[in-house]
Amino acid sequence: MKNQFRHSVFKKILFLLLLACSSSAFAQYRNAINYTSFFAKQDLVFDSLSTKWEEGAFLGNGLLGVMVYKEDENAIRFDLGRTDVVDHREGINPSIGRARMPIGKFVLRFKGKIQKINLRLDLWNAELRGTITTTEGVVQFKGLVAAKNDVIVLKTNASNKNLIYQWDWKPEKSISPYLTLGKDSAAKYPANPTYSTSTQNNINYTVQPLLAGGSYTTAWKKLGNTNDNTLLITIANTYPQNTSKQKAQAILTPLKVESIATLTASHRNYWHQFYQKSFISIPDSRLQSFWWIQQYKMASATRVGAYPIDLMGPWYKASPWPKYWWNLNIQLTYYPFFSSNHIDLAKPLLIMLRDNLPNLSKNAPQPYQHNSAAIGRSGPYAMTGGVKVVKGNDSIGNSAASLELGNLTWLLHVAYQSYEYTMDKENLKLLYPILKRSINYYINVMDKQSDGKYHLPYTYSPEYPKGITRDANYDLAVLKWGAKTLLYMNKELQLKDELAPKWQDMIDNLVPYPQDKLGFRIGRDADFSLSHRHYSHLLQVYPIYDINWDQLENRTLIKQSLDQWEKNSGAWRGYSYTGSGSIYAMMGNGNKTHQLLNEMMKGRFSIKPNTMYTEAGPVIETPLSAVTTINEMLLQSWNGILRIFPAVPDDWKAASFDKLLAKGAFEVSAVRSNGKTQFVKIKSLAGQPLLVKTDWTAPVKASGKRVFKVTPKDNGVITIDLKKGEEVILYTGTKPTSFVMNAITVNDNNNNYWGLHAQK
Repeated sequence: MKNQFRHSVFKKILFLLLLACSSSAFAQYRNAINYTSFFAKQDLVFDSLSTKWEEGAFLGNGLLGVMVYKEDENAIRFDLGRTDVVDHREGINPSIGRARMPIGKFVLRFKGKIQKINLRLDLWNAELRGTITTTEGVVQFKGLVAAKNDVIVLKTNASNKNLIYQWDWKPEKSISPYLTLGKDSAAKYPANPTYSTSTQNNINYTVQPLLAGGSYTTAWKKLGNTNDNTLLITIANTYPQNTSKQKAQAILTPLKVESIATLTASHRNYWHQFYQKSFISIPDSRLQSFWWIQQYKMASATRVGAYPIDLMGPWYKASPWPKYWWNLNIQLTYYPFFSSNHIDLAKPLLIMLRDNLPNLSKNAPQPYQHNSAAIGRSGPYAMTGGVKVVKGNDSIGNSAASLELGNLTWLLHVAYQSYEYTMDKENLKLLYPILKRSINYYINVMDKQSDGKYHLPYTYSPEYPKGITRDANYDLAVLKWGAKTLLYMNKELQLKDELAPKWQDMIDNLVPYPQDKLGFRIGRDADFSLSHRHYSHLLQVYPIYDINWDQLENRTLIKQSLDQWEKNSGAWRGYSYTGSGSIYAMMGNGNKTHQLLNEMMKGRFSIKPNTMYTEAGPVIETPLSAVTTINEMLLQSWNGILRIFPAVPDDWKAASFDKLLAKGAFEVSAVRSNGKTQFVKIKSLAGQPLLVKTDWTAPVKASGKRVFKVTPKDNGVITIDLKKGEEVILYTGTKPTSFVMNAITVNDNNNNYWGLHAQK
């Protein structure tokens, strides 16, 4: 009896010791990042301002936006924007009838000439602050767009009573930029009514009614005295009701001087929490701060309950593209939200798809509207914009834009990541009926021909100069992905869809991706011989990974295709560098990925000083797509495998990231130093099977709150029996005394690269 008791006690002690050892090792992980000092090195610094939008400082809260730059030698302008301020007229070109509309600008005008600017866009607090020196003295300035209140706060404080300045409000005419830029004649269309101005109870209003109904109102009031005052601004928008003035009044009326401190504290708290959802630190200060500025840009450009991001975000600028583009732009804009662990910001995209399914169905040709859905090249938030199909051998007389059949399915590939990165089946339920209709359109128009393969009719591969072709790789890639995904959804949701055998038949018998000795063709009737900025013909490689680097038999084909695209780079634009960089990252070639990102920063169509990107107008997707590429240098999660530091350049001996998100709903953190991975921490949010690949050659060990089973597989892959809600730390060799997440030291003397610096 005594022996049994001793044996039982011994087992309990042994278990507690093992648990203690395991728990203590796990408990030694800590986040030692000093966010305040780290972020100070990422800020945009403006010791000069130009008269260019793309060189200004930008503020936003996901709905309202302000762009700050110089008006003239005596004044600074504050351009206002709101993402849902659009016209609402049907039946005419959406670039006119459903376009983004200008609002206006506030101008801070000084009696004296501006001599010096010292402004800092403080990312950590999402505030712009500093000094403006004039010939008559110095003005202290601070500005923000409140994160949780739709209020713009612009505070000024003069150094002396004789320093004279004033705020001037300059509303803009409510007319599409497509017309103001001369793309069409404004005389052909009825104008919106003229705005009206009024003042009530110290609040000033500019109300802009719209011809189609609804209105938007800019309202503002001043708090404080002449030399120390705060300008509070809001923009309200209502449709179809004309009640925007009342909404603006309700926002501004309660605000008093003492309200500003509370508003500012809430604002800062929001941003501090936002930034700590993920983290990266890399030994390239220009790219590192660029990444962080894009995180700021994402949350400044959209939020839950707002519109998805179009080409300009909330920072209005006259553009020939004042709406959404569905053949690349919105896709590249949204990919980085998932891996950066900001999936909540992608919700407006899901809502837009869900709410506009009837319009997506009407976009299909009439014979197919009963079971299909599609979307053309561009259009408004309502997702109207039809496509056509050409059967037989005659593609003449159809515009390329009308033949872009794959846009909706590619957009759904983006939206599907809201499921892949969370494993939330509610997202499957939302997307299933839309994807089914999108693939039904393909079923309706394709044919099984004499070779026993399904072939597609003439469609257009964006944006290849001669891209009207049968069996376009663009369409084949998204079609194959869509059919596979529908089969998966059908199984996960237990739907027993009667079309499942058809989807499987399509996958088994779809015509192979057209290729030749140079690699992938545009399609059956179009080779790749002209310069092409878009990688639409390579979607099966990236971002779909149907053809990927793990497939040894396809490596030569991938390399040939990439070489041919690079050799014909005369038409490349910014996102061409990020797309090719991501393909090289898949290949594990971080040196080339890094090279391409650096080339994008300084080329003819380069990233601007404030990290915006323009061609004929703003195109926000290019800098955001670079975030995806940087993330893929640090973490990839395709083919069911988490790949840790898969594409870091040879000279990146150190790097760290915290809580980046991987497919399968894993939060991943890792530290690299001396050219080797030191440890990896993984948290499972959904309990999916975990396969991991690192640069380690020695046996991998696991530390956590219990003993984990680590099983080696082929090609350096390991599996770990990690359950939902659990965390594990992986390492090799001798167990470190601590697992510390910290920012790495960067010694390239390039801090605060972004902003606008005075000529010296």
